[in-house]
Amino acid sequence: MASSSGAYPRTHHAVRWAGGKVTDLGDLPGLTDSLTVAGVNRDGTVVGYTDDAQNHIHPFRSRGNTLEQLPVPTFSGRMNAFPTAIDDAGDIVGWASSEQGGGPMAAVMWPASAPGTVVKVTGGLPTAGQTEAVGIDQDGTVLVNSYPADNPVDANAVYLWRAKSARRLTVPAGESRVKGYAVANGRVAGLAGAHGVLWDRDGTVVQPDKSGLMFTVNRTGQAVGYQPAPFGAQVLGVWQLGTKTATLTATLTGMDKTVNVSADDGTLAGSTWSSTTHRTTPTTWRCG
Repeated sequence: MASSSGAYPRTHHAVRWAGGKVTDLGDLPGLTDSLTVAGVNRDGTVVGYTDDAQNHIHPFRSRGNTLEQLPVPTFSGRMNAFPTAIDDAGDIVGWASSEQGGGPMAAVMWPASAPGTVVKVTGGLPTAGQTEAVGIDQDGTVLVNSYPADNPVDANAVYLWRAKSARRLTVPAGESRVKGYAVANGRVAGLAGAHGVLWDRDGTVVQPDKSGLMFTVNRTGQAVGYQPAPFGAQVLGVWQLGTKTATLTATLTGMDKTVNVSADDGTLAGSTWSSTTHRTTPTTWRCG
């Protein structure tokens, strides 16, 4: 995400980096009080959401080098919708909730096979409580978190859903709080209790050494997450399934790091924030 400098109101633009070059995808006129890019596929299609001055949330995707609005579901009245991921086929997933704030979250999909439509993700998932879709694998499998009806913060189950059928992932013994963050090649990165967790392709639970949270994983099983650190500190680590392989460091002092992507070629992508300049800079890392 990039924003212009100067006095408010600001104009927020979506941007895309590829091959060292940046493309300005613009904004949605009249709607971009703020803007969040949530995902991108191999073709460079970007998805995300923006809000307006009335705090209504508008989902979008890119087409070419411009942004276009996605439809908002209406199965619970007027709703907000938040895309979270897109696969290479163009299927987009996310979640929606009532604009009044009283309605539960529900996992939704904008299917590539039916442009201009949005559907609720159902079949094999709990009919009570709340659901959110947070990732989609390249075979169309959707990663869904399930929450109690009265608690939209602490998920208690994680599902892999495809074609109206869902498989619940095993929760590590003794844990009641569990959440998935990313899926790739059948593997899932997430959180169980206060520990990072990976589910391997066969559903086996892997608890990576010295991990407090796993939030992204690539096709080979390379994952990035937080490792335990002193109070107030955030230390990023890289794991290959259960084995820690690296600790991420910024190239400059006084920099805070965020990593959003573990790419299939091993590159890590995110941003660094300078406490000196108070600016955020897109950043990539390569391990090894």
